[in-house]
Amino acid sequence: MSEWISHTSHRPIDGFIRRIVPALILASLIAGPGMRPTWAKGIVPTRRTAVVDAVAKIQPAVVSIASEKLSASNARWPISSDESSKARVSGMGTGVIVDSRGYILTNHHVVDRVEGIEVRLSDGTMLPARVVQSDPVMDLALIKVESPRPLTEAVVGTSADLMVGEDVITMGNAFGYENTVSVGIVSALGRNVTLSDDQVYRNLIQTDACINPGNSGGPLVNIRGELIGINVAVRAGAQGIGFALPIDDVLRSAAEMMSTRRIAATWHGLATETRVTKSEDRPRLFVSQVQSTSPGESAGIKSGDELIKIGRIDARNPLDVERALMESRVDSPVAVVVKRDGQEKTVQLAVRSLSRAQPDAADQIWWLLGVKTRPVSSATVAPVSRDLRGGLYVSDVLPGSSADRAAIQSGDILIGLSVGERHWETILPDNVLHILKQPEVSGSQQLTYFIVRSNSLYRGSMTIATVPETTIRR
Repeated sequence: MSEWISHTSHRPIDGFIRRIVPALILASLIAGPGMRPTWAKGIVPTRRTAVVDAVAKIQPAVVSIASEKLSASNARWPISSDESSKARVSGMGTGVIVDSRGYILTNHHVVDRVEGIEVRLSDGTMLPARVVQSDPVMDLALIKVESPRPLTEAVVGTSADLMVGEDVITMGNAFGYENTVSVGIVSALGRNVTLSDDQVYRNLIQTDACINPGNSGGPLVNIRGELIGINVAVRAGAQGIGFALPIDDVLRSAAEMMSTRRIAATWHGLATETRVTKSEDRPRLFVSQVQSTSPGESAGIKSGDELIKIGRIDARNPLDVERALMESRVDSPVAVVVKRDGQEKTVQLAVRSLSRAQPDAADQIWWLLGVKTRPVSSATVAPVSRDLRGGLYVSDVLPGSSADRAAIQSGDILIGLSVGERHWETILPDNVLHILKQPEVSGSQQLTYFIVRSNSLYRGSMTIATVPETTIRR
């Protein structure tokens, strides 16, 4: 106080302030809440900060996940098939509600090979859950609970405009302590982290907000409470080095897992992408491609259109498209608001059953794997091996598709696919469809692919989520 007085002692009114201000403050403290001077509210710092508001916004959409799986209790497993040699191990994780009908995003490793999943909502309600789809390459899974009431969805933001140093918040089931909140900053962007030969994370957000066992699958949010990442890993032995999948990458994978094709065996024929400009702080959703003869083309939607609203859902990201059309009945039109040349217009889009779709082999590969291909001769791949009989040249990759997430690029030549010890060459598009119909593939979630790139041979993993039988035409 003396320092403040010395800095202001040159003011003539200072003596009056020294006498009257302490008395007013004391009076406001001993008076009842209704008797305090109204001006006192303006000088008392508010306790409800932006962090408090952000946590309140995301918390209803965060769930705790408990699971059980069988683990080896002696060195014989997994060679032994004796169930008595296995012990039950409990697991924990976190999830984020992305659709009010009970769809929840989490990490694949949280629910991988588990026997039972239980989800605890923020209000304490316990619900059983099942795995709907999984993307091991991205380490994401979509699980579903049946709730008697609509659930609160997370408000989804974008990771396209994240800044190093900006405030972020994590929330999750850290070490079993539900709804644990931690605050930090974005430490770095675009990190690539190799966990093992089979698990490589790309383009991660690095943060010093605490991420602990049990936080996996939980939200990373910005100061506005918007979901901008899914927590996935922490650097063992380090302090304040955690990682999250950026939400823009997550949404592309989630849209594929939650697509009408996989969930409802219907199709709309739209491929979309989000764009963020420096003058805007919200992403906008545009149609990047419309499949020929698709319901989208029949509705009059064109490449380059901005999607504004689909049914009752505001369209802000690729997942919104699938959410809006997922429960649409075949041939029942849904109102779609698009903006074209600065003007909004409403068109009617009616999804169709996949059983009525008759695309050729190349189109099926485009929508199943996300690659446009054309056959090339053995001479094209001869520099790698004269034993190769040809391959499929990749001319385009669909953003957010299985091929895109597996880092396949335009210009690659796909020469083979394999599952376990089964290997197949890919010379014609029909070869790929034949492979996808094999029991080993339909029961697996990952394919190993072999490509030629710059006259060198590469291999990688590609996620193939479970698809309805009608997706692959015979």
